[in-house]
Amino acid sequence: MANRSEAYDFELFEPKRREPQAPRKKDNVIRIPREKLEKNRRPAAHPFRMFSAFLAFTVVAGILGAFVYGQVQLTELTESLDAAQRTLAEQQGAYTQMKLRSDAGLSLQSVESYATRQLGMKKAGLDQTTVVELSKGDRSQVLQKSGRGGFLDRLLAGVERLLS
Repeated sequence: MANRSEAYDFELFEPKRREPQAPRKKDNVIRIPREKLEKNRRPAAHPFRMFSAFLAFTVVAGILGAFVYGQVQLTELTESLDAAQRTLAEQQGAYTQMKLRSDAGLSLQSVESYATRQLGMKKAGLDQTTVVELSKGDRSQVLQKSGRGGFLDRLLAGVERLLS
């Protein structure tokens, strides 16, 4: 047995060496008890914030409502204006037609032809004119108002009398 050459690996029986590791860092995790965790999860009701949010929402809704209402009114007024303009155009057309008929019926030529054909009249000649002469010529007369005027009229009349 002494001639046997067998090799033994004694490293297998030795304790294993640990490699040096870098020092471990501490965690930054903070442990919070369950009660505080539950309390922090629930948002607290803030009455002032709720009121201000409600007020802001109401103001925005009011502005939008006023804008929509204004647009509806504008649309209705535009439609009304368009209808009035159409009616005006129709009435102006009817007025023009009636004016042309009236002018055609009352023109000097139509009156002359009606007088000669229907009434049997003729144009005035020299035998139908009469000359009138006045003996003393023409005269005119200015009449004054008989009623008394107001205070300013009387004052003005007094000043005129003084200056004349």
